[in-house]
Amino acid sequence: MHLVRKTIKGHDYYYLVEKAWRDGRVVTARTVYIGDWHKLAQAAQSGIADALPEHFEAQEIGATLALVETARSLGLEEIIDGVVPVRAGAAPIGRRLVIAAIHRALAPRRMKSKSRLREYYAASALKELLPVPEESLEVQRVCELLAGLGSKEVEGIETATVRRMVELEQLKLEALAFDTTNFDSWAGAGTKSRLLVRGHGKSGRPLRVMGLGLLVTEEDGLPLLTFAYPGNENDTTSFRRFLRALDRRHSQLALPVQTTIASDGGNITRQTLLRLEKDRRFYVMRLPPRHAGSAFKRVARSELVPLGGRLKGRMWASRQKIPVYGVERTVVDVYSRRMHRKQLPGLRRDQKRARTLLDELQAALARQRAGRRRGRPLSVRSVKNKVAEALSREHMDALFEVRVKRAEGAPRLTVREKPEGWKHLDAHVLGRTLLVTNRHDWASEQIVLASRVQSHNEAFFRDIKDPVYTSMTPLRHRKDAALRAHALVVVLALLLSRLTLRRARKAGCAVKSVGALLETLTGVTRARLKPRPGAAPALRAAMGAATVPGQRTPEQDSILAALGLAGRKELGTSPLEAPAAQKARHRKKKAA
Repeated sequence: MHLVRKTIKGHDYYYLVEKAWRDGRVVTARTVYIGDWHKLAQAAQSGIADALPEHFEAQEIGATLALVETARSLGLEEIIDGVVPVRAGAAPIGRRLVIAAIHRALAPRRMKSKSRLREYYAASALKELLPVPEESLEVQRVCELLAGLGSKEVEGIETATVRRMVELEQLKLEALAFDTTNFDSWAGAGTKSRLLVRGHGKSGRPLRVMGLGLLVTEEDGLPLLTFAYPGNENDTTSFRRFLRALDRRHSQLALPVQTTIASDGGNITRQTLLRLEKDRRFYVMRLPPRHAGSAFKRVARSELVPLGGRLKGRMWASRQKIPVYGVERTVVDVYSRRMHRKQLPGLRRDQKRARTLLDELQAALARQRAGRRRGRPLSVRSVKNKVAEALSREHMDALFEVRVKRAEGAPRLTVREKPEGWKHLDAHVLGRTLLVTNRHDWASEQIVLASRVQSHNEAFFRDIKDPVYTSMTPLRHRKDAALRAHALVVVLALLLSRLTLRRARKAGCAVKSVGALLETLTGVTRARLKPRPGAAPALRAAMGAATVPGQRTPEQDSILAALGLAGRKELGTSPLEAPAAQKARHRKKKAA
């Protein structure tokens, strides 16, 4: 059809004319009257409005696709289903656990609860990437799934996943770091759980807590071994629990004989070191100064030897071979200029606080001598107790000289600040860390670098307590089996996130943390267009078959390219590309 204008009595009218070939000549087959130019403009506007979408549904795709591809490269579903087989016709456990892990990593804080898993799945790209029956993600089914995973199954899934990750990524296992943390729970007093108990929580709240032990790699802090334990266990008890778990998994993880374990000073005891050496394991542990014994000699900062390599200009050290717990071991006294600078503001704050408390105590004693102080009189004993409280912060007894004497009316308190105390702390104490090891053949630089691996534990714990992304809390479960399985889901979520971060970094992307990576990728969206009721059938089909990609930043494009996801159709296509792709497939199929 083509548009024809006719002028009748000085007025222009418009017609749609359709031509046809009949009897060897072109004739007018059909004429459709439109009207004057007002009617023509109205018809044109109506057609444009019908062609425009009524609304669109935006959907996050970048982070979801990245974590799904990482899980596929690991074969995580197959690993889980191999450890925990399901009966024929039942929903696969592996896929549901992967979905739960990705939900834990990416869902907004208000939707992290397992009761919102089905709702999140139905609205996310997971429904397309990892299809499962939605009813299998109901909260009752998920809780039954977690409660049905025993400790052997949880350990088997983690071990098989870690073994696959080590093989796939060619990870170095010469230096590993161990540490522990705990998580709050709002479980009631009547909760029958051996894992949720009242202990010294990191948050300081008087709640039931669950502990988590963690062993990570030197490269990128990837988890190798985790275990849940009662929240009231001290560090030395949890370290012994870790050694038993390491004994069970040593052959499965294929750890090298020369593996060195780095750990904090809270785990160190005579029995711990003896057991490590009896099992022929190497270690680098922080040594509390009071455990060094009289054989250890503090060296002034000016006499320390500068370290080389990556530590050049930042750290200095002295090295001694002395008896520690009655056995000769290597002790390295390390000085860090950065640590020294960070300690000074806190030390000055504590000094100011102690000076204020001591001045207030002197004023109270003066009022008591003048008979103007109310309340119970201060005795020598009570004054000494208050002095001990004022000087309770670390190093305060080295900065103040305090004397309490009996006197008429009230004890007499004299306070003198010691300038020589500052000099001693500056030269011998501040910025110092003691390390003990049985790596007698290692250079000081190697020992210090091995101890710094533990910073990966701290980064892992920051990520696992991040309420925005992969968070362990809130702990809604009350049964020990469900708590262990919940911890497994969270660890799998963080493993996928950290592995994705590692791959992006290896490809040249300067991404600082897991949080920064997920924040960038969750900004990669796509939209599904919804046509108007009056739209043409062809237009409705085109819109229904396509998802339009959102506007992306150069940083998002570079990360997607680094992960090999650039150009993936899941990220979105235009409505014009979808029919063209369908026609191309049809032609290819017809030609075959």
